[in-house]
Amino acid sequence: MPDLNIPLYVDAGFSAFEMRALESLLASNPSIHWIKLTDEGTYELILDNSIMSCFRTCPSLFMMTWVEGFAPKIGKSWILDFGTIFHKLVEIYYKEFRTPGFDRIKWATEIAKEEWIAANMKFHRDHKEYNTIGGLPGFASLLLEYASRFSADNERIRVIGTEIAFGRNREVPLGSVYNMVRDAPRSDFANVYLRVFLAGRIDVLIDDRTSIGPLDHKTKGSFRGDPSKFYEIDEGPTGYIYAVNQILPKLLKELNLEESLLERSCNKILMNYISKTPTQDPAERFKRLPIFKTSDQLESYRRRMLLTAEDLFRALIRYAVSKEASRSTNNCTGLYGSDCPFLAVHRQVSKENELMMLSANYEKRPIWNTEEA
Repeated sequence: MPDLNIPLYVDAGFSAFEMRALESLLASNPSIHWIKLTDEGTYELILDNSIMSCFRTCPSLFMMTWVEGFAPKIGKSWILDFGTIFHKLVEIYYKEFRTPGFDRIKWATEIAKEEWIAANMKFHRDHKEYNTIGGLPGFASLLLEYASRFSADNERIRVIGTEIAFGRNREVPLGSVYNMVRDAPRSDFANVYLRVFLAGRIDVLIDDRTSIGPLDHKTKGSFRGDPSKFYEIDEGPTGYIYAVNQILPKLLKELNLEESLLERSCNKILMNYISKTPTQDPAERFKRLPIFKTSDQLESYRRRMLLTAEDLFRALIRYAVSKEASRSTNNCTGLYGSDCPFLAVHRQVSKENELMMLSANYEKRPIWNTEEA
């Protein structure tokens, strides 16, 4: 285990006490996978969009979820569970839909049923969208409509790969945070006290003959106008485009694909929007629209994520010392279509009551890792 470079962090404006508190916090929560101590004694962050988005949404929620690992003992998120199972079925589809003998009816019924039961989707039977879709039979119908709309005959794309995870091997660097207190050149290696890398998992990577990029899926309750307006400046799709630009050369070698593919543009993501509400014309239930990013937009994205990482690191140190974090109370209700999972804790009238509520109704779980999902 390398020793923490305390003098470097003291020069950067942190105290030795703060840095030891951070060490202690990380030691007491060993499943925190997104921060590592390098051999040089400095920290590196490997962050996916979920981690950074959660931190920007509410630092308190971030600390409870991504640092402490708390989750309700009883309770599930319909939006999260449905998105997870739908993405899993789509990954299977694009991995096999051009395979001789692929049976899309079996995929949409038998395989979907197995995944539905494994995910305990019946837990959500009282949710409005569960009934809008029509439960398991409606889900199977949705998948069959999807397979008809995006059949092997209709698709004019080449699938390069599915379930492409990146992060732990530092494939996608976002940059470094330098010690700006001490008067030294920014290029001085010893001045770097934090390195930041992007993590994620690309469900489907495709070649449409002009560009190579991700194919992502977003399920909506229903379509109201252009669904792209919700994702045009979303950091998630932008991050996937940024990542493809970084990983493509190595990926093509690993997959033994032709180097000529490097001549393709990597400035686009294709978004498949799916309406959970059935439509009179099944074809109207799906929309495929591109989102383009220029090199300037990708560089701006990189800088924003680096700022998020620096803010996150400083907030983490403050939490390690005080066990407190700021709270975005405007997100306590209506967060991702439901209340914050810790609303019941935050309603308590004393710290003692908060701890009692946590002990009675929440449990610590291993922190979710997108590369191992």
